[in-house]
Amino acid sequence: MNNTLPGTAGRGSRRRPAAALAGICVLALGLLVLVGCASTAYAQTIRITAEPVNVAGLFARVEYLRDGEVVSSVHLVDGNGDGVIDGKSGPREEGMWPDGWEWFDNMYHDVVVGQSTMTFDGMKVVVIEVSEYEFIVGEYECRSLS
Repeated sequence: MNNTLPGTAGRGSRRRPAAALAGICVLALGLLVLVGCASTAYAQTIRITAEPVNVAGLFARVEYLRDGEVVSSVHLVDGNGDGVIDGKSGPREEGMWPDGWEWFDNMYHDVVVGQSTMTFDGMKVVVIEVSEYEFIVGEYECRSLS
């Protein structure tokens, strides 16, 4: 006994391959989107250190590390302990700091060697030129991106 209506024989079997092909296409497209949008996660750290140099001087260093590698940094030196910044080195390019820490670019550009001052009280570094910048020695973990 045949349960199909006259003239409909074989239609269901033609639709199954088309539906399967459409499903495979949707699945393949979904995989491509997932692979194409995947990003890597990394750890971000700001490390601030201050250490004596030439007996009375000060070397202050601010570094941005991504997965332990230095991405950007600012170094300030008071070589003779008179409180005046004698040297500086800065980031290779602007904008390489994580969100919320971009002001280190501004500080670097504001500092005038031979004019700007820097003090250290054992924990806090204060740099004064046009603006006053204060930062505490330590290591700060930033939000990790994924």
